[in-house]
Parts: sequence; structure tokens; C-alpha cells
Amino acid sequence: PGLPVERQWEIRATQGRPRCGVETRIVDDEGGVLPSDGEAVGELEVRGPWITGSYYRNTDDSKFQSGWLRTGDVGRIDPQGFITLTDRAKDVIKSGGEWISSIEIENHAVGHPAVAEAAVISAAHPKWDERPLLIVVRKPDCELSRDEMLLFLSAKVAKWWLPDDVIFVDVLPHTATGKLLKTRLRADFKDYKLPTA
Repeated sequence: PGLPVERQWEIRATQGRPRCGVETRIVDDEGGVLPSDGEAVGELEVRGPWITGSYYRNTDDSKFQSGWLRTGDVGRIDPQGFITLTDRAKDVIKSGGEWISSIEIENHAVGHPAVAEAAVISAAHPKWDERPLLIVVRKPDCELSRDEMLLFLSAKVAKWWLPDDVIFVDVLPHTATGKLLKTRLRADFKDYKLPTA
């Protein structure tokens, strides 16, 4: 109430705020706490009285840091505590110390009228560690070149988020529930050499 309509829709598009008694924070690769300013992006961690502190019969404590559960989700928290998830930690591309959301690039890519489906994975890069590689399935009877796809994306994402290459395939692998099987894509393209590498 009392908020501009635009802000109301922004809030509705988030995952919301945590329940009373649950704390949230986002951290960088080294575990450093990032600001809740709505801009910084990091891995979401949670803790609270009903948040687990360990897994049954599992001695691997990499999912738990000083009482905080590492969720594996990547996102941001705004000053009012609203959480926006943008990716999974295993799917995010870490390029030159910055995180690039594979899901956001995929969502923009499928907005192209000639694209049936798209996936973004990381590809090794000697200078930046990882860079985005876009894998696209064209719609039947549609033409689309690498340059046309990159030009389309250049109006939608930051320049440093642009994929370093675009590969066209006939089909993308999926899990039994219909999700993109990025583990197979990463295995299939593990030795792919980017033109910028």
C-alpha cells in the first residue's frame, strides 16, 4: 500500500522475504558477506531455529558455514529484505571475478522469434577463467546466424555478459522432468575452444 505500482510489481516478482526467525545473506566465492543493496549478487545462505545445521550421516560440511546453510541459489537481497533468485550456483558463469546469470541470458535468447530453445554454459577462457557459451535450437524453417543472435542479445544484456560464441544444435538434452540437462552439455562441450580464447 502506498508504493508506486511499478515497485509493487517488482516486489511481487521476487521470491519474497524470509519467515520470522530466519536470517538470510548473500556471499561471494570466498564466503565474504555482500551488501543487501539489491545490486550485489552472491550465493544465498540461510540460518534459523528450523534450518538444518547438518545432513544425516554426512560428514561433508561444505554446505554449512558457521551455522549458515549454503542453498546453492544465486541472487540478490534488496534493502527491505526481498530476495530475488537469478540462478543456481553450479550454473552461474564466473568471469573475471564477476558472476553472469546463465538463466537471464537464456530467457533473453528464447525471446528471439527464431529461437525454439537455448542453454548457456560456461566455457574455459585463459584470461577470464570462464565465459558464456550459448547453445541454440532454431525453430523449424527459421534462419538465424551467430552474429544476428549476438546483436539481438546486445540490446538486452550488459556487454560483458554477451556470450563469446553461439552454437546451433538440433536438440538440447533434458532430464525426465523436462529441465535442461546442463551436466551433459558441460560434458559434451568441455573441450570447446572459444574464438576469444
